[in-house]
Amino acid sequence: MIYGLIAAVGWGLADFFGAVVGRRIGSLWTVIVAQTFTAIVATGIVLASGDPVRPVTTVLGAVALNAVFSATAYVTHYKALELGPVAVVSPIGATYALVGVVLAIVVLGERPNAAVLIGGIITIVGVMLTSTDLQKLRAGIRHRPPGLPWAIVSAVGFGVGGFLLAYLSRELGWIVGLWASRCAQLVGFLVVGLYRRDELRGHFPVGAWLAAAIGVGLADLLGVTAFSIGAHAGFVSIVLVASAVFPLIAVTLSIGYLGERPVPNQYVGVGLTVVGLLVLGLGA
Repeated sequence: MIYGLIAAVGWGLADFFGAVVGRRIGSLWTVIVAQTFTAIVATGIVLASGDPVRPVTTVLGAVALNAVFSATAYVTHYKALELGPVAVVSPIGATYALVGVVLAIVVLGERPNAAVLIGGIITIVGVMLTSTDLQKLRAGIRHRPPGLPWAIVSAVGFGVGGFLLAYLSRELGWIVGLWASRCAQLVGFLVVGLYRRDELRGHFPVGAWLAAAIGVGLADLLGVTAFSIGAHAGFVSIVLVASAVFPLIAVTLSIGYLGERPVPNQYVGVGLTVVGLLVLGLGA
């Protein structure tokens, strides 16, 4: 569970700063710069470890699917954050863990005990309450904001992509699994970039904003590394649920640095999340 929580810290930081940077340089440039950085670092880790990469050829199908779903998830997620409102995007994004847990149970045959399942459900509900203002959420869904469909697609994509990353980490070891996932995913981003090249033309980020986009990639790398190690070491379903608390990091930063004031349902959400994680930890 601890690796899932570390992953949540990385993804929460990436979420917050990704929203800030994406609104300045565009969501597509943000994700391409960030994920190019993670692919380069992952390649360096593989070279330094000396782990053989030949076994990747035995799971090329899973690598390709991971590239498709993860690239789609990242692009749509940052697009949703760019369009907003965050009150709608964040709670929907947190549901990705449910998709991954179902796949872990069906495909990997994991059988979490009752405490893990109950703790997972309480945690996810808590995260959803913490990451939004219920009044804004109801209003946002009623008026169908432009970010809503992008958020739904990204939640499904992250759920499937997260499960496939966990599968690759188990089959190949976390170092090679992470490397294969990042490189294949980068190919997916480049395909998207070619398709949407008009959006990229003449807008390459420079200076501080380029460094900020790389910082988003660094935070995301912390998340995927911790997630991969955790999935390799234990139950995928537990790591998925623990990592789903990442919106709490973005909410905390919004309160601390943007001066946002929490609403009553967010306090309830924090309490439920703590209780859920305690139950999950006891059942793990």
